[in-house]
Amino acid sequence: MKTARSKKTAAGWIAGVCVLLAAAPALTGCSTDSDSTKSKGQDGSASAAPTASTGADAEPTPSPKGRPGGQSTVQEAVATWVTGVVQDRPEKACLVMATAATGGSPAKPNTAAMCGGDTPEARQMKQQIHRLHASFAPAQPKNPPTVKVAKVPVAEKKATVDGEQITVDGQTLKAIVLSNSTGVKEDELGIRVEAAVVGGRWYVTDLGLSVG
Repeated sequence: MKTARSKKTAAGWIAGVCVLLAAAPALTGCSTDSDSTKSKGQDGSASAAPTASTGADAEPTPSPKGRPGGQSTVQEAVATWVTGVVQDRPEKACLVMATAATGGSPAKPNTAAMCGGDTPEARQMKQQIHRLHASFAPAQPKNPPTVKVAKVPVAEKKATVDGEQITVDGQTLKAIVLSNSTGVKEDELGIRVEAAVVGGRWYVTDLGLSVG
């Protein structure tokens, strides 16, 4: 089984997944020629309006003033991130991402300056999200896509959402990735999106992908 897990930075954990996609010929994604207009309308616009299911386990948190990223529930954070990837809008996805806490280093959310900037890290982030779009986008996505995330358990302000608990226009994310692949069986593919509360807001902190 090939597995992609988190790296040190938020840009790094997406890069790790892209490395796995590139190493598995049966999977589509992370190619430089992905169709960036696949999830957009005929006029090229791509407004975001994700829909997320909510519940008691979502642990809503207050919205700090002046903070552009993060969401009030785990469902909203994951839905916003998936929507950004499906629409091929790297900055939108970037703003709801954070580096998970490791060892003595606290979790750190991406900033608007980083996501909208032109630094090497920002360029890497945009490139990897653009490439991941090829695997996450359904054949004919709505504009904007309807993204729903099921209620999941929350423990210590962290949660994990399986690829079968996320739907894009009525299809599970796992089914979409499978449809964009060849020769991969349903029981061979695993997708997990991890999220956590950072500074009172929910952010996507990791993406796990396993094949085989």
